Amino acid sequence: MTDKTITEKTSELETKISSLADGMEKVDSINQLAFEVRNTDTQRAILLSDEAQKLSSEINYPAGNAAALSNEAFCYVQITNYELALEKLFEALKVFEELKNEKGIAGVHYNLCLVYFRFSDFKNGMDSITRALHYYQKTNDLSEMARCFFQMGFLYHSQNDSTSSIEYLSQSLEINREVKNKAGEAAAIMGLGQAYLNLRDYEKSRAFLLESMAIREQIKDWRGYAASMNAYMNLFLETGEYEEAEKISLKGIKLARELGDKMGVSRFMLDLGKIYLKQNNFNEAERTLLEALTIGEKINLRMVIAPIHFSLSEIYKSKKNHESALVHYQRFHEVKEEMVNFEAAMKAKSADLVGRIESAQKEAEINRLKNVELKNAFDEIAKKNKDITDSLNYARRIQQAKLPKKEEISAALPQSFVLFKPKDIVSGDFYFFRAAALSAEKAEPATLFIAAADCTGHGVPGALMSMIGYEKLEDAVSQSSDTSEILKLLNNGIKGSLRQSENIESTRDGMDIALCSIDIENRIVKFAGANRPIWCVRKGLPEIEEIKSTKNAIGGLTENSQHFESHELKLLEGDTIYICTDGYADQFSGHKGKKLMTKKFKEILVKIQDKTMDEQEEYLNKFIDEWKAGTEQVDDILIIGIRL
Repeated sequence: MTDKTITEKTSELETKISSLADGMEKVDSINQLAFEVRNTDTQRAILLSDEAQKLSSEINYPAGNAAALSNEAFCYVQITNYELALEKLFEALKVFEELKNEKGIAGVHYNLCLVYFRFSDFKNGMDSITRALHYYQKTNDLSEMARCFFQMGFLYHSQNDSTSSIEYLSQSLEINREVKNKAGEAAAIMGLGQAYLNLRDYEKSRAFLLESMAIREQIKDWRGYAASMNAYMNLFLETGEYEEAEKISLKGIKLARELGDKMGVSRFMLDLGKIYLKQNNFNEAERTLLEALTIGEKINLRMVIAPIHFSLSEIYKSKKNHESALVHYQRFHEVKEEMVNFEAAMKAKSADLVGRIESAQKEAEINRLKNVELKNAFDEIAKKNKDITDSLNYARRIQQAKLPKKEEISAALPQSFVLFKPKDIVSGDFYFFRAAALSAEKAEPATLFIAAADCTGHGVPGALMSMIGYEKLEDAVSQSSDTSEILKLLNNGIKGSLRQSENIESTRDGMDIALCSIDIENRIVKFAGANRPIWCVRKGLPEIEEIKSTKNAIGGLTENSQHFESHELKLLEGDTIYICTDGYADQFSGHKGKKLMTKKFKEILVKIQDKTMDEQEEYLNKFIDEWKAGTEQVDDILIIGIRL
C-alpha cells in the first residue's frame, strides 16, 4: 500500500532538486525530501540528510545544516539508534541557538521529546515538549501546538496519568479539527482510545479507536492505521475476546509486512503469541513468538525481546520443558537489565551533551562580556554557593550528632562495621543502634537493636526524612522489643508525622528499612524488614542465605494496619550477617557504565569472608571508589556487617 499524496510530493521534489544549482534552495529541497521519506524509506532519508549537510558546509549555510541534522536525528529514532539521535539533535540545537533561530530550537526540542520518550526519561521529555510548545503558542502555530499537546498526552499516558493524558489529547483533537488536519485528528483520537482503555472504559475506548481507524483508512495513512489497529487489538485482549484479537493481529501482521515495518511486525506477532498463550494453544504461541524474536533481535528492539522471552518461559513451563523455560526466563531478566542500563546510559549521555552546550554558552558569554559587572555577578554566585555549602555542612554536623557513635556500636559488637557514604553532604540513609535495658544479673545489655534505613530521596529532602525517621524509630523501640511491632509503630509514626492517609493524593515519602534485634549471649537475631532483606553468610559456606523482607515501605501509601513479618536466625560462632540500603548495588561503573547490581555485591561479600570485619569495611570502601572511577555517586551508601 502506498500513499499517493506522498509519492507525488517526492516525485516533484526529486525533479526540482535535479534542476537546481548548488545553493540554499537546493539544500532546503533536499531537506524537505528527506522529511517526506523519513518514515517510508529511513535509510534514504539519512543519505539525503548527509548530502544536505555536506552541501550546507560548502556554501556556508548553517540553518540548512541544522535542519538536516534534525531530520537525520529523527531517522535514528526510527531505527532505535538513540545515542546518534541525541548527538545529532544537540549538534543542531547548538547551531540554531547560535543563529537565534527560535523556530529551529523549538523543532529540536520537539524531536528531543521523542528521543527521551523512547528511553523513559519522562521528566526531560516533558521539559523539551514544554519548551517547544511555548514557542508555537507565541507564534500561534496551531498545527505545531496540536502536535505538542499530542506528545504531552502520550507522556502522561506512559506514566499512567490518564486524566492529564485525556486533557492534553482533547486539546490536540480540538485544534487538529480546527485546522482540518485529518492525520493529527486521527492520532489524537487513537490516543484517547488508549487512555480510556487504561481507565477500563471499554465502550468509549472502542468508539474512539474505531473512529481513528476509519479516518486513517479514509486518508490512506496505513502506518497510522496499523497503530490504531494494534490499540484496537489490545482492547479485545484486555476484555478476553481472544478470537477477535487474533483476527486483528493477523491483519496487522499482514499490513505491517506490506509496509516493510519490521517493528510493527514484531509487535503484532508478540501480541498474537500472547493471544495463543491465553488460549492454551502452546504450539502456535511458541512458533509465533520465536518468529517475533528473530525479527526483534535483528532490529535490537528490546521492548519486544524482553516480553517475548517471558512468554516463551511460560510456554515451556506449561510444556514441562523446564530447561528451556529457565533459559528464556533468565534471558528475560538479562534483557530487562540491559534496558535499565541503556536508559541510564542515555540519560547520562543527554546530561553530558546538555552540559557541553551550557559550558560552551557560558564560555562564549564570558568572552563577550569580560567586564566588572560580570565578575561581580560571578562573585555573588560564588558567595551564595559558599553560603549554601556552609549551611549544608552545618546540617551534616547536626545529622551526624544524631546518629549513634560508631565507637558505641563497636563496644557492643566488636566484630562489626558500619560503612556510611552519603551521596551529598547530608544523607537520606541513616543507621540506628540501641542497647536494651541492662539485665539485673549482668553489666551488659541483654538485647541490641540495629537498623539500616533508606529514606525517600537523598541530599536535603532525604536528610529531613532521615531525622523524622530516626526520631520515630527511637519512639517505636521505646514502646516495643518485637521487631514486627516496632516497624508497625514506625509506619504509623511516619504517616502521622507527615499527615499521610491511604489515598493517592497523599505524599508518598517514607523509607525502606532492615531492623534486627540481637541476643548476643544466645546468638539469636530477630529480623523484620520493609523492602530491605537481611543476608547471612554461614562460616565455611560459599553462599549467602537471604531472608526477604515484607514488600511494603514504611509510610507513603502503606496501610496503617500493615503487618511486617518477623524472622528468627540462630547463628553459630563465625557466622556473619549484613543489612544495607540499595546504594552500593546501584552504583554505576566509571569504566563500563553498568550498575554493580545485587548479584555482584553478594559475590563480593562471600569472597571477603576470610577477612576481619575492619578489613571488610576497608575492602568494600576501596572497591566502590575504584568501581565509580570518577563518576558521580548515584545514591547514599550504607552497609552494616556483624559477625558473632
